[in-house]
Amino acid sequence: MKQLTQGALADSELTEESPGGRMVKFPGEMEKPGETAADGADSWMEDFTKAENAETDAKDESSADAEDTRTENSGETEKSDGAEEDAVLEETAKAGNGDEFSDSLRNETVPKSAAEERSAGEKKLYFGSVKFFKNMILLAVVIAIAVPSVLAVTFWRHGRAVAAALEGQRDALSDTLADLQVQYDQLDADKRAEETIWGGSVADQVVKTEPLDYQTMYPDFYVDTPVGAPVQDNGTMYLTFDDGPSSNTPLLLSILRSKDVKATFFVVGGDTTEQRQWMRDIVEDGHTLGMHSYTHNYHQIYSSVEAFLDDYYKLFTNIKEATGQTPTIFRFPGGSVNSYDYPVYREIVAEMLRRGFVFYDWNLSSGDASSNYISPERITANILDHAPAFSRGIVLFHDAPSKDSTVEALAGVIDGLRDQGFTFGPLTREVRPILFNYTDYQPD
Repeated sequence: MKQLTQGALADSELTEESPGGRMVKFPGEMEKPGETAADGADSWMEDFTKAENAETDAKDESSADAEDTRTENSGETEKSDGAEEDAVLEETAKAGNGDEFSDSLRNETVPKSAAEERSAGEKKLYFGSVKFFKNMILLAVVIAIAVPSVLAVTFWRHGRAVAAALEGQRDALSDTLADLQVQYDQLDADKRAEETIWGGSVADQVVKTEPLDYQTMYPDFYVDTPVGAPVQDNGTMYLTFDDGPSSNTPLLLSILRSKDVKATFFVVGGDTTEQRQWMRDIVEDGHTLGMHSYTHNYHQIYSSVEAFLDDYYKLFTNIKEATGQTPTIFRFPGGSVNSYDYPVYREIVAEMLRRGFVFYDWNLSSGDASSNYISPERITANILDHAPAFSRGIVLFHDAPSKDSTVEALAGVIDGLRDQGFTFGPLTREVRPILFNYTDYQPD
C-alpha cells in the first residue's frame, strides 16, 4: 500500500478534474470523464480494490520496474508524496469512506510480520550474547552447588545409618566382652586360689595341739621369709634344669649368659667340691637354686613322709653351706604326682607347705629325660611346637653329664621362644606354681 501511495500515485495521475468534481486516475485505468465526485468515489474504491489485487498478483513481476521507476523519480516522489497522500485521504473522507480507508492505510503501512521479524531477530541476537553467557555461567554455578550438596546430604544420611549400625554392633561386642571378662576374672581367681600357696596356710589350721611325729623333725628345716605379692608374668617362660649340677652346668651357664637369660636349677647331691662350686656359680650368675632331693631315689624318698624329710634336709643343708643361701622352692623327682608317691603325696605336700616351701611342676617338656638319645632338633621342636598354646610356661630340661643334646639345643630354644614373643625369668616363691592335677591321679 505504501508503494501504491508513493509509487503508483507519484506519476501525477491524480491531477485532472471533471466538471462534476475532481477525477482520480489509477495506473492502467481508462479515464472516465463526466463522473461526479460521489460517483467517482464509489467507482474509485471499486477500481482501487481491483488494482490492489492485481498489484498483489503482479508484485514479483513489477518489483524490478517499480524499483527503477522509484529510483528515477525519487526527487519528485519525495516532494509530492505528502500532498498526494493528503489529497487521496481528503477525497476519500468526502465520499463517506474516509475513516475506513485511513484505518486501512495505517494498518497496511506496518506489515503484520514485522513483530514476528523483530522477535526472531531478538532471539537470534540472544544466543551468543553476553546475557546468554551470563545465564549459562549462572546455571553452571547453580549446578555446581546443587549437585555436591545433594550428594553430600545423601552420603551423610547413608553414613549416619552405617554409623548407627556399627554403633549397635560395637555395643553388642562390648557387652559380650564384658561378660567374657567377668567369666575370665572368675576363672583366674579360682585358678589363683588353687595355685597360690602361702607358707603354713594349710598345716597350721590342721594340727595345733597334737602334732604328728614328722612335724617335729628338723626344726631348722623352714623358710622364715614371708611370700611376697604374686608376680604378673603372662608371656614369661621359666627355663628349669633338673638333676644337676654336672659337667654340663658350666656350658649351660655360658649359653644363658650369652643370651642374657635367667633360669632355675633344681639340683641333687652337693657332696663333692665340684658340685658345690657349680652351685655357687649358679647363684653368682643370678639364677635360682632349688631342691630336687639328695639321692633322687624314688623308692627311698617316697616310702614315707619321714623318709622324704630326711632326704631333702640333707640337700637343704648342703646348699646353705655351699652358697650361704636358704633354698625356698623345690621339685618332686618325677613331678608332684607319680606312681611312687601316690600313697603319701598329700601328706608330703601339706608338710612342705607348712614349712614354707613352694613346689613347681611344668607344662612344657623338652623330652630329654629319655634314656635313649634325642637329637637337638627334636628337643627344640618339642618346646617350640607347643609353646604358643600357653600364655606362660615352665620348661623342663635336664642337667646331667649325658645330656649333651640339651646343651646343643638350648640356644635355638631361647631364640625360638623370643621369636614367639616370650620373655624369661627365674622362679621365686612369688611366681604362681604350675601344678599337676593330682586329685584325678589314679595309679596303674
